Amino acid sequence: MRAGTGERAGEAEDSEFVRFFPDFVWAVRDFTLELRADERPISEDEYLERALMLKPGYGRQVVVYNTTRQCIRNYFPTRKCFVFPPPVGAEQRGRPEELPEAALQPGFLEQVERFCQHVLVASRPKQLQDGVELNGRTFGTVVTSYLETISSGRVPCLEGTMVALAASENAAAAAEALVEYRRGMQDVVLPAEQHELSEAHNRWLQQALAVFHHRAFRDRDQQQQLKLMEELQAEYGALLQQNEEASRTRCWELLAELARPLEANLAQGAYAQPGGYHAYQADRQRLVDAYREAPNKGTKAEEMLDKFLEGRKAEAEAVLKADNALTEVEKQLGDQKQQAELLGQAQKAAEEQNKQLEAQLADQERSYQKSLRMMEDKMQAEALKAQEEIKRAMEAKMQEQERL
Repeated sequence: MRAGTGERAGEAEDSEFVRFFPDFVWAVRDFTLELRADERPISEDEYLERALMLKPGYGRQVVVYNTTRQCIRNYFPTRKCFVFPPPVGAEQRGRPEELPEAALQPGFLEQVERFCQHVLVASRPKQLQDGVELNGRTFGTVVTSYLETISSGRVPCLEGTMVALAASENAAAAAEALVEYRRGMQDVVLPAEQHELSEAHNRWLQQALAVFHHRAFRDRDQQQQLKLMEELQAEYGALLQQNEEASRTRCWELLAELARPLEANLAQGAYAQPGGYHAYQADRQRLVDAYREAPNKGTKAEEMLDKFLEGRKAEAEAVLKADNALTEVEKQLGDQKQQAELLGQAQKAAEEQNKQLEAQLADQERSYQKSLRMMEDKMQAEALKAQEEIKRAMEAKMQEQERL
């Protein structure tokens, strides 16, 4: 006989519930019967299956008898049974809680060990209808919410509880991720070069996203992850500004230190004599060379050198004009050369700025791609797990059909 539409719909609904229902474990206490049937020994699981056998017929008593058994068969196709003998002898049954563990029957202790091992090994994490797993923290939150709702006389709403739980968990996940990023980036010594900042940012951004995805709970529209990315970019932007200020301070202090011999010669009038301009140029070039060779200047090295040389422009012109050993033509050529050098330094500063902007844009693109990849990987993992759960549910239903 071909199954009707209602029957097929009921089977499909049962399979859907099987995906997230836990396995059924029946623990029978104080079991004193002999595990035998039809003159042969049977296992605990066979004992359970015999207890779940349905009676034929359609009478009221038969329907009442079969209803609970049919529900267990439909919704819990994976079943296990444990029968526990009495923990103590008949003479001690009135006060078992007062007895030490050594007084318990060995057979009872062995069965308890089997039961605990089965629960620890075979039990699956608590799942929602869409296949999302709950950990201890989220499961506790759900149970607490249900108890509070029931105690207040209202009807629990799973979806409403899940929405509130997702908002709370994802906000906490984002906060943990932000703390992880800050913890890693605080080890960067400022001022730093742009490539050093980029490497540290990319490394700790990925670590922060991993922390977020480890705790994130049903972030279906990725709103919390997008918000986290904005916060991480803001943190990185603030660090870039701090690095620029640290670089400007470091470079200006370095230039001031290197310029002391030059300023001492100016104060002593060492350049106010014939040939003084060439001596001034040589000393200033030594200053520039020493500055370029100095490490740890950061991202504003060329910009600060440009400002330094621009600030000394009037000083250089005065030394050039005061050098009586030079002809007017040589002074004009010297002035033109100085203008060309200043222009070349300004171009270097602009190139430095452009490279930094390009690196920052590349950082943003890499951050976006990493975020997208991790999100896709998690969605694929969840989809694969959902497929595995569907397969498991269908296999369990097929096994139940075979038993029937």
